[in-house]
Amino acid sequence: MDRLSALTWCTLAAAAAGAGCEERKPTSGVDPPSRVNASKTGTQKRASTEAFCDIYFPPGKGPVLSWPALAGGGTAPTAPTGWRWINVWATWCKPCVEEMPRLGTWRDRLAAAGKPFELVFVSVDETDAEIADFRKLHPDAPPSLRLADPAKMTTWFRDLGLIGDPPIPIHVFTDATNRVRCSRAGSVREQDYAAVEKLLAQ
Repeated sequence: MDRLSALTWCTLAAAAAGAGCEERKPTSGVDPPSRVNASKTGTQKRASTEAFCDIYFPPGKGPVLSWPALAGGGTAPTAPTGWRWINVWATWCKPCVEEMPRLGTWRDRLAAAGKPFELVFVSVDETDAEIADFRKLHPDAPPSLRLADPAKMTTWFRDLGLIGDPPIPIHVFTDATNRVRCSRAGSVREQDYAAVEKLLAQ
C-alpha cells in the first residue's frame, strides 16, 4: 500500500511538525470524528464519562462488529463473553508502539478491579515480514492479527462508527453482545484511565 495513502498521512505530519499519528487529518467534505454531528444511533459524548470516545453508542444501538479478512490464515476472535478492546496499530506508528505496554498494564489493572476485558491487537502493516522485523526489535510485543488487505481498512473503520479517514491508533470497545460501544481515533494517555474504567463499568 502506498505510504502516501490516507492512513499514513500522520507519519508525514509527524516528521514535519513533530507530532504523532494521533493527530487528525482534514478530510474533504467530512469533519473528523471529534467534530462530526452525532449519527442517529451514536452520540458525541464530550463532557461525560464517554468523553474518551469519538463515537459512543448506548447499549444495543451500536453496529455489530464484523471482522475483515485477516492475513496469514488468521481467524477472527470468537464472539465475546464480555468487553473487548480492539487496538488497530502499525509498526511504523510511534504512538501505537509507545502505548502498547500501557494497554497491557491497564488490562491487568482493570481485571484486578473486577472489570476484565479481552485485548486484541490488529496490525495494518502491509506484510508479515514487517511484523517479524518488529518482533526482533520488540520481543515482548503482544501477539497481533493483521489485516489481509490494509487498503480496505477505511471501510472497516466506517463500519465501526468512525467517519472520514481516521488516523491510527484506533481503539474500539465492544460489549458482550458484540456491538460497538465506543470508537476512538488517537492514542490513549494516562489521564484516560478513569474514562475507560467507567466505560467498562456500564
